[in-house]
Amino acid sequence: MSVSENGTISSESIQQLDPLGTLDGRLVTIASTVGILAFSIVMTANSADSSHHPLMAQLALALIAIACGAIIFGTSPLRAPFSTGLYAFIVGLLVIAFALSSASLGHNAVLLTDFWGPLAIGTACMSLAPYRPAEELLTVGVIASIFTGFIALVQSVVTSVSAPPMIVVLFSLTPVLTMSLGGAAFARSLAATHQRWESRARRAANRQLKRQHVGVARSVQQDRITILNRDVVPLFAELIERRIISPDDRARAAEYSESIRSLMVTEVNRSWLESVVATSFGVLDDGLRIRDPHRLAGAMTSHQRTALRAAVLAVASGDELSKESVRLEIDKTPAGAMITVTAKVTSSESSWRSSLAPYLAVLRVVFTGLRITYRSPTLIVRFTYDTP
Repeated sequence: MSVSENGTISSESIQQLDPLGTLDGRLVTIASTVGILAFSIVMTANSADSSHHPLMAQLALALIAIACGAIIFGTSPLRAPFSTGLYAFIVGLLVIAFALSSASLGHNAVLLTDFWGPLAIGTACMSLAPYRPAEELLTVGVIASIFTGFIALVQSVVTSVSAPPMIVVLFSLTPVLTMSLGGAAFARSLAATHQRWESRARRAANRQLKRQHVGVARSVQQDRITILNRDVVPLFAELIERRIISPDDRARAAEYSESIRSLMVTEVNRSWLESVVATSFGVLDDGLRIRDPHRLAGAMTSHQRTALRAAVLAVASGDELSKESVRLEIDKTPAGAMITVTAKVTSSESSWRSSLAPYLAVLRVVFTGLRITYRSPTLIVRFTYDTP
């Protein structure tokens, strides 16, 4: 969730706002997940002697292991963005695991520490804070804490715990509720900070663009003068000297006029993506480096443009792909547009996957449906985005 300049709130996770930052912090999520599983194994082993239904305890441990595996699987940059359904699935598994773990004790639970499941649930909610919006973290956390408190209330009635039922309920739901609230507050604060930084950066870029506008205009004017001095001025000089206009002169004048007109039309119609690709990889003689017949490159959002520009520059500066073979094609689809990037790989598969992994992870977050097809030596990357 982030707050825009006009005060409106948009539902975006930290992963969507800052994909590379989330990628760097994934080790913390993995460490927390491993800690949840290790903690669950230790607590289950400690209560093995007092377990009334060992099979339920083992099943609870299996569900926790599945949930931990889903966290590691879902937070992988190759599977971004982390979905709402997967988040609800993980928390749901952990709540069910808590119910099974509590039920496995039967009448044998005598200490509040026997109800250790909520700590695992709360830790999971906290570790997934960068991957879902704050509103969702809060909603799921409140619902999970209600179910956790109900399970603890039922179990407190049938066990030998000496504490009042209300104390057992509060003891069980507090970790889930507080950690969910903490995760939501962290996500909201970080998203708002990122939004403010982005707003300041955009204003600074606009100011810099205005300062450069005069220089760019002069540069463009100088380019036109250079073309005129190279082709048109010599022709006029010859005509003044000969004082006769021949059919060949007319043909040359028409050729120069068409050449200059085509160049100016091409530059005016060139999209931002064509400019970036041409600057990074050069212009081919056949002009088929990028194909965008419907002029859909302009429909990308600022985040999408930034991510795609970074990926293009990374490929151009690296040696994993053949620069001469890079082609981009943007086609219209019923839901928006699809970009197809084709290139020849000049390095090993492990090398190009390792080098391009961060950029592909960012593309997967800001675009949709990213698919990678690799049949040596051809690499094809496809992804889609919405258009107005």
